[in-house]
Amino acid sequence: MLEYAKSYFKGEKMKHLVVASLATMLLVFTGCSQKSPQVDMTQSTTAPKTVDSKMDSISGIDATKVDTGSEAVAKLIADLEQKAGKVYFDFDKYDIRPDMQKVVEANAALFKQANAAGLSIKVEGNCDEWGTDEYNYALGLKRAKAVKDALIAQGVPSDRVMVVSFGESNPVCAESNKQCWDQNRRAEFKLLP
Repeated sequence: MLEYAKSYFKGEKMKHLVVASLATMLLVFTGCSQKSPQVDMTQSTTAPKTVDSKMDSISGIDATKVDTGSEAVAKLIADLEQKAGKVYFDFDKYDIRPDMQKVVEANAALFKQANAAGLSIKVEGNCDEWGTDEYNYALGLKRAKAVKDALIAQGVPSDRVMVVSFGESNPVCAESNKQCWDQNRRAEFKLLP
């Protein structure tokens, strides 16, 4: 009976060793995951965007006489992006802090101006270096979505706003300290014609 028990447990150990070896080989051969931004595809991107016909209050151009690839539109976009404030987040959080509410309100007012009405808004969620790549991509997406929802609550049309996550792959500061990590936990805005 003792010999039977020894051979049984030896067989069980062997099975566990084989299963563990197969799992390790599977992980080695499948490789590492690739970082790729996650885009909210609920918006329709097939409809052409037109620039509002009112005079552009920032650069003084008549938007009806400008094609979407021109220098004037590029200048308008650059001016609006420069004026848009970044929304910063606490560590491991995606809710908008009370001190960032005014930034969201100011950005919503900026994006609702007549000269920006024909532009799409891309909210880019970013994270610090803490956490796995997958976790940070998910957290960046939640941050971007929270800002998108806040902009919509302020009256920005939802079909103009899209979200993307860069996780930790787009830092503005590369040092490993608290001030740097605070700068990297943010949502930024890009405008598209």
